[in-house]
Parts: sequence; C-alpha cells; structure tokens
Amino acid sequence: MKKVYFISFLLIAALCASQNVVRPPIWGIAKMTYLISSEQLANRYYHLFLGFDYAFSYPSEEGVRLVYKVNDRQFLEFIVDSEAKWKNRFVSVSFETKDCNQMEQYLRSKSVVIDSPSHLDRAGNKVLLVHDPSGLAVEFVEYMPASLHKRSKGHFLSANRISTRIHHVGLFTTEMNDAPSFYTQILGCKLVTRYPQSQAEVPKMLYFQLPDCAEMIENYSPSNDQNFCHPCFVTPDIQEVFYKLKERRTVEKLGGPMVGKGKRWLLNLTNADETKVEFTEPYIATF
Repeated sequence: MKKVYFISFLLIAALCASQNVVRPPIWGIAKMTYLISSEQLANRYYHLFLGFDYAFSYPSEEGVRLVYKVNDRQFLEFIVDSEAKWKNRFVSVSFETKDCNQMEQYLRSKSVVIDSPSHLDRAGNKVLLVHDPSGLAVEFVEYMPASLHKRSKGHFLSANRISTRIHHVGLFTTEMNDAPSFYTQILGCKLVTRYPQSQAEVPKMLYFQLPDCAEMIENYSPSNDQNFCHPCFVTPDIQEVFYKLKERRTVEKLGGPMVGKGKRWLLNLTNADETKVEFTEPYIATF
C-alpha cells in the first residue's frame, strides 16, 4: 500500500511540475523554408537579384536544404522540387529559442501536440516541430555552437544584400482572431496593430509582436492559400530598394511601391514560382 501511495505521489508531483514549466525566451525569427523549382532559380533570385549569399547546404527529411544568409541569426532555406510552382511551397517558419528541450516541456504542459520532439538536425542545431491551428509547420530552433549556422558567423554577408533583417513573417491563417490561443496565450505574443482599429469590425490585418524581441507575425485576411506565407524585410528607404532592384532585374517581376494598411511603404514581389517576398519601411508614411 505504501508503494502505491508513493507512486501516486510521484505522478502528482510530476503533473504539478509539468504544469509549472516556464516558457523559454523566443529571441526572434530564425528561418523561413520553402520549396523551390530549381537551384538555378534560388541562385538567380535570392543571390543575384536580392543579394543574399549562399552559405551552405545540409540534408533533411524533406531533401537537401540550400541556405541563404540574411544575417548571423536569420536565414532563408530552400528544398528543390521541380513541381514546386504547383504545390504549397511554404515548408516551415522557425523561431529561435534559448532552450529547445525546455520549450518542448513547456508546449507539452500546454497540451500542444509535438510533431517532432527536440533533436539535433543535420545542420547541428536542436529543433522542435509543431503545427499551429491553421496547419502551418512551426519550428523552434536552438542554435548550437558547432552547427553550420553558428559556424557561418561573420561570413556570407554580402554588401549587395537588399536588406539585412527580416522584420516580420506573414503567416497564413484560416481565421482572423485578436487573441489566437497558440500565439498569444501559449507563446506569449502581443497584439500591436489591428486594422480596422474598431473592435466592432472583423479584423483584416493583425500584427503580433514575438514575446522577447522586436520582430513580428502578420496575419492578413484569411484565404485558402498557404503560399501567402512570406518574409518581410525591413529597409529605411523603399525607393532605394525599388531602384536597385530595377537596375538588377533581368526577367524578374517588379511591382510598384504602395502604402499598406499599416500606413507604411511596402514593396511586394514574387519569384518565378510565385513565392512572395515583401519589403517594408519601419516608419509610418508621411506626405
């Protein structure tokens, strides 16, 4: 009988401990990963046109990942698939966390389904994979000192980069919600911008600040297209970005700058697969 009581005590203690797991810091946007129809397209568009250096490649379950470097902590990764143009090209968004193992324990304590437990990937980082309520793959990554990403520090930072930071990620959503439980109640994101501002109207655009940094998630009017998912790069001057890209382009599409619902200058582009890239100024537009 004493043994039964002791085991029960341990189970209750373990349950209480799991409910008190603290979420580790989320330090920002680490990666966005896409399918792309060819290695040549990746090089032509992301290196020659946008100016990001190819840094390295590594194998994964989905295929070899081609890695282009935005800065020492942010990357774009591509998996070649000749049929990419006709598929959902978005593979995953990755957020950097201080402790991947602790993040897994925390998410389990919140009843989040873990699709791939914390493990070392083939680049040498600890990664953890879940899916958000809209079905998007959300990865948490802890950059390890000996990983390919960390070893690239200070390298592959071309002076031709059209931007040096991902400002926010636009993520597909099936339902616009001022307080989506996964992102706000569990991850700790904070709603910072809403359009329209009136709570009496259904939101058409939402910005959520990641909890421990200045980077954000954008939700825009829901659709059935996961290919809405995109990186948005920050620049102090959209006109200069537009002009540089005008000079660099060969066959690339180049739309015109516009003022978005957040009252900032924007530039929206797509590659030959129709995968979106966005640029924004950090300031409210004035005329």
